[in-house]
Amino acid sequence: MADERHLKELQRVAELLGLEDEVSQDASEARLPCPLHEECVATGDNNLILNWQRHGYRCAGTGESGPLRDLMKQLEALRANALVPALRSETLPEARPAPEPAAAIDAEYTEVTRAAHPVLKSEPKVLQLRPEQRLPTPEEIQAEREERLAALKAQQAEKRKGRSERLIIGALALIFLLAGLAAAGLSGFANYQAFSSTVADPVQGRIWGWAGVIAAIISFGGFTFVYWHGANRRFKEAARALIFAAVGAGASILGTEIYIRGNAEATAAAVETASSNREVLESQIADWRRQLEGIPPETRSVEGLEAYIAEVERVGRTEQKPYRDAQNELGLARRRDELTARIEAANAELLGQGSGNILLQAEQRASLPSWLFAALLELFSSQATSIGFVALLLLAGGRQTAED
Repeated sequence: MADERHLKELQRVAELLGLEDEVSQDASEARLPCPLHEECVATGDNNLILNWQRHGYRCAGTGESGPLRDLMKQLEALRANALVPALRSETLPEARPAPEPAAAIDAEYTEVTRAAHPVLKSEPKVLQLRPEQRLPTPEEIQAEREERLAALKAQQAEKRKGRSERLIIGALALIFLLAGLAAAGLSGFANYQAFSSTVADPVQGRIWGWAGVIAAIISFGGFTFVYWHGANRRFKEAARALIFAAVGAGASILGTEIYIRGNAEATAAAVETASSNREVLESQIADWRRQLEGIPPETRSVEGLEAYIAEVERVGRTEQKPYRDAQNELGLARRRDELTARIEAANAELLGQGSGNILLQAEQRASLPSWLFAALLELFSSQATSIGFVALLLLAGGRQTAED
């Protein structure tokens, strides 16, 4: 049953397409002009590919494919649409009177006479075709094809231009979105540290810290909804979203300001501590240097003295005076290394706390107010993220509208 149905479909498709040769399943496929789409008809290329073995078709111009059953339905629909106007344009022939019954044949002979009034010949009538009934000339067909191709090329160029513009705006929107999310992450971290430090209990501190993170999320999410509703002219929803966005932005600015101010106060305390301990460390360094000056400069290194003492102990000459002198010198060498390490550690501690040139640079360095930096960070996080989100949403909506 299936083979018989496929054979009928093949024969019907061949009849609709006007194939002269008989349909043979030995050949794998056949190519012929595609009558389904205007662009294929305009080009006149063999875009329609019929696969007899798989009982399917594919249009190389548009990429459309399917079984022969669908192709048969489309061809029949095209044929019906082409026949209906022609049938409507034709006029019904005039009703001819019924022929009179023939007279009875007279069996008797009668003389036939010629008519006195012969029938006059009428002039032939030439019917003029209407414009819609006239067949187009080859020049007109070629001109129509060129117009269709020009229109298709212009449409494709417009699509490419719009696609390039959407690509550039989409990339910029992604950059804004990533930058805004990075700023939102910094703001959320600052809010977590600031809000968690306001509570002594660790568990409650973590809860309040996550409340600060939620405030940062509400900030840029609320502004995203504000711009989205405003773009779609839903001003009441935009006003309600603006309230939540303003509350989240205020909480985020407060948390960031507390975090920055706490760090600034800790830095100032560290600089003050370093300044107060500077004199004590300098006096210790001076004492260690005096002790270091009391050690003879010709004292050998600890490694060399330990190697010498080990060799003397190996040969068994520990009762001699050079052995005892080497032990005394080893103590001085170790003391020298210890004092040198202490002096270096004290100098490193002073430099690390901001003494000397570093301390002067810390005192002369200009710093932004904490509230201003917090407001700028919140502005970057909320506005950049919302602008990126809304731009991507508008691009997605515009693409869907263009496809429809």
